[in-house]
Amino acid sequence: MYRLTSDSLRRLMAVPFAVSIPREPPASVHHAKAAAEDLGLQLLITVGDVVTSNVRRYWREPDVAIIDGRTRRYGIGEAERTGTVIDNPPATLISESFIAVRNAVEEAVRGRRSVIWVNGEEDLLAIPAVLESPVGSAVMYGLYTGYLVLVPVVPAYKLLMLKLLALMEPSPRGSGKGKA
Repeated sequence: MYRLTSDSLRRLMAVPFAVSIPREPPASVHHAKAAAEDLGLQLLITVGDVVTSNVRRYWREPDVAIIDGRTRRYGIGEAERTGTVIDNPPATLISESFIAVRNAVEEAVRGRRSVIWVNGEEDLLAIPAVLESPVGSAVMYGLYTGYLVLVPVVPAYKLLMLKLLALMEPSPRGSGKGKA
């Protein structure tokens, strides 16, 4: 398990890395689509309910969608939770999150779309999404500041995500459920 333990690290996580698009949908999605196509990105992974909804509406169905049924801490309605359901506490990344993302990406590589429903908070799952996706994928997430962020999965961004993960406080408990 990894935790965000300081306000400065929380602020760092709010920095829009990669291709940052400060526009409202649908323009933001159209710009992201053009950038992804220009870069030849294949798999599309979305993190967050609003981003996933906008990508579905203005572009296409993502290969992997990571959602929690909430936006800015408010519920946005209960949809049928088909797919994988995981528990990931706020400001935390647990080992099960990495495993769920890895499994969903493997399914996407085989041509099967996946949805990961997160009980807790999905925002930080952009980190395992980049780390677990093959080079040539696109990971998209939104920031509360209004940016749509497109991360082209390339070795440099994988390294950046590893560095961000290294800044978080590791815990020997793995999932936070008492496992060693």
